[in-house]
This record gives sequence, C-alpha cells and structure tokens, in this order.
Amino acid sequence: MLLYANGDSHTASWSYINIIGENFGAQYANQAVNGNSNASIIRRTRDYLRHTTPDLIIIGWSTWEREEWQYKDKYYSVNSSGHNDLPDALQSRYKEWVATQTQQTLIDKSKYWHTKIFEFHQEIQTIPHVFFNCMFDFFNVPTQYTWDKCYIGPYNNDESYYHWLKAQGCKANPWYHYEEDGHRLWADKLIDYIKDNNIV
Repeated sequence: MLLYANGDSHTASWSYINIIGENFGAQYANQAVNGNSNASIIRRTRDYLRHTTPDLIIIGWSTWEREEWQYKDKYYSVNSSGHNDLPDALQSRYKEWVATQTQQTLIDKSKYWHTKIFEFHQEIQTIPHVFFNCMFDFFNVPTQYTWDKCYIGPYNNDESYYHWLKAQGCKANPWYHYEEDGHRLWADKLIDYIKDNNIV
C-alpha cells in the first residue's frame, strides 16, 4: 500500500501521517511544506500523480488567503504573515497584497477554493482520498457540495484539525501547531474515519 500526503506545516515533517502509514503497513510519501498554499498543494499533487498512483491520498488544506506566485520558473508561497524569500521584483507586489487583505477577500477566497478543491476532488475520484481543513471551514459559500465521504467536516469548523484538537484539550504552540499528543489523536480520528467509511 502506498499513502500520499500533502498539506502545510501541520502535515510536514514528522506527523500524524507517519502514524497512519504504520497503522496500515503502508509506504508513504509526504510532500507537505511549511507555509504551503492550496495552489501549491494541488500543483504538486498533480505532478506526483503524473508518474505514481497511490492507494490513498490524504490532504490537509491550508488557509484560504495563502497564494502561490510564479516568477522566472520558480514558485513562491505568500501569506499575510510572511513569505519564503521573495525576489526583489515581487516585494512591492507583496506589500500591496498584504494591504488589500480583508474579511471580504477571505470570504471570496473561501468561495474560490471551495470550487477549486471540489473540482480537484472530482479529478482524482478514482483514487481513494480523504480531505480535511486545517484551520477554516468553507464559509459563505452559496452551495454545499456532496463529497462522497471524502471530506471531513468541510462546512463545520469544529471538525477542522486545529479546532477539533483544541476541543480535545490539546495545547498548541504560538504558531498553532500541536505536539505529538495532538498528532496521535488526529491520526486515530483519520484511521477510524478511513475504516468506518471503507475508504480503502
């Protein structure tokens, strides 16, 4: 069994993915990256699927405001709290971008990613997969999609990774990251979900 994972810093490095892989006796490839945007997650997952078909995909989606900018054949992740070494040519664009981020832009991006992630879900529907939100649910969307049990709580923020673990009594650090106890609880939740819904 081959497990493929992608996401942001909540999924990067040692994480719940290791525990899930061990539980299913699976080999696993984890391409999550700190500060990752949803655009980057989709782009790099598509690249991976061009040459490999895993038995299960797990993706923890990032916050809606993050973006990925391409400049001279290189991709850069940006968000309201920082970026990964943008070149000088993009610095003024970044300052303007930060200044224009509002609650309305976040609502607009929630709607945008709601559509794009659903399209991606349909694109990979022949591969078993489980999606979840790391921080935000989809809010202010005009229509709620049917995800065929492939998405944990898309419209319920209490089911997102961060808020669910907080409700279980786990303590996050100042960067909203949980320690090993949180990862083990989340791994157990996903393992039960996968088994209960016959995902694989």
